[in-house]
Amino acid sequence: MNSIERFSKYLIDHAEAISREITDYNLKKLEINLPEEIIQQTINTNIAFLEFLGETLKLSKETVAEKFIDWYEVRQANKPEYQFSHEELASILKPYAETRLQLIEMMTKISIGEGLSTEEVVFVNNRVSYLLDLSITETMIEREKLANEENTKNQKIITNLSSPIVPLAEDMAILPLIGEFDFERSDHILTDVIPKISGLRIKNLIIDFSGIAMIDAEIAARIFNINKVLRLIGIETMLTGIRPELAVDVINTGIDFSQLNTYGTVQQAILANRA
Repeated sequence: MNSIERFSKYLIDHAEAISREITDYNLKKLEINLPEEIIQQTINTNIAFLEFLGETLKLSKETVAEKFIDWYEVRQANKPEYQFSHEELASILKPYAETRLQLIEMMTKISIGEGLSTEEVVFVNNRVSYLLDLSITETMIEREKLANEENTKNQKIITNLSSPIVPLAEDMAILPLIGEFDFERSDHILTDVIPKISGLRIKNLIIDFSGIAMIDAEIAARIFNINKVLRLIGIETMLTGIRPELAVDVINTGIDFSQLNTYGTVQQAILANRA
């Protein structure tokens, strides 16, 4: 058994003891108290990391990178759910540099104790640093992915809340539009809102634009599409809240809104429907 093999075996055999030592060191640097389950999870993760390091020292950097990413993804998929706040995460990451240095010093001490040459000690420390860098990179990618998923989820909630169907009478309802009327909003109305309208047995729908800041050619075209779909399913649309500045925007688009039923206010549309 050569020196690298002895070092690898030592890491695997003493992974728990090393993990607990580095975890205890890290906990002393934190400004918050972590739940016991998170501490144990950290210890287990460190054990798995050290075992992975010991088992892959003979592999090339490229091969190790591929195996590490697979290993990391499996660990992430099986870890317990726990969401840290921004403040907690900042506190946990703050002593990372010191903890990393402590781990490198421990690896150096163990390497020398197992009879590694200077070149081999440098190799081990470089491999540890490389895996730690991969870990940070994968962690940031994972957090970015989760953040994007959360943003998409929140955006969907906002879209749903900003396109509510409000019944006004037995066969009439209003769809007040608030904020930016973009492709996502128009697609949401076509795929989610209109089916609900059909289910409510509504014959007349007021689409109110009072909360829309501007109307460009693209928006105007989408309004026409929504109007066409509603007419095809037997629902008459009335557009309200098109302020003078919006009317100018509409004219500038070159799209003829005279084909649509437009009213200055919701009240005017209701009165016209009753007439």
